[in-house]
Amino acid sequence: MKPDTKYETGVIWQDYQHKQLIDLFEKIKQARSDDSEKSLFPYTTGFLAMYVNHHFSLEEAYMAKYNYPDTEEHTRKHKAFIKELKAFRKEHREYSAKAVDDLIVRMEDWILSHILENDQKLGKFILRKEHAG
Repeated sequence: MKPDTKYETGVIWQDYQHKQLIDLFEKIKQARSDDSEKSLFPYTTGFLAMYVNHHFSLEEAYMAKYNYPDTEEHTRKHKAFIKELKAFRKEHREYSAKAVDDLIVRMEDWILSHILENDQKLGKFILRKEHAG
């Protein structure tokens, strides 16, 4: 899954942060295929913990600022992913091939379901509000 325009929302900060996530996803996938993921695993899980806190807070601030109609549903998905990530980190404190495989699946699911669906809608809404104002 290479970063391309299908992941872009048109909102610069959102696209930049999504690209960081997608780039890391590509790195961990590549590391898994050449067996070098052991050192990248703790970085990836740490990055994700930081990323979700910062990125989700920023999206939620924009949703509040512009009275986004799907705020409740979008925020619910954020909270569910944070809960899932916390459970993952608790279960996989140490590196294992199974943990990396599980992490790759979870990241890909999030990228495909949330960025390509929910964040696309949010991005379009933000752009409409900013261009109207």
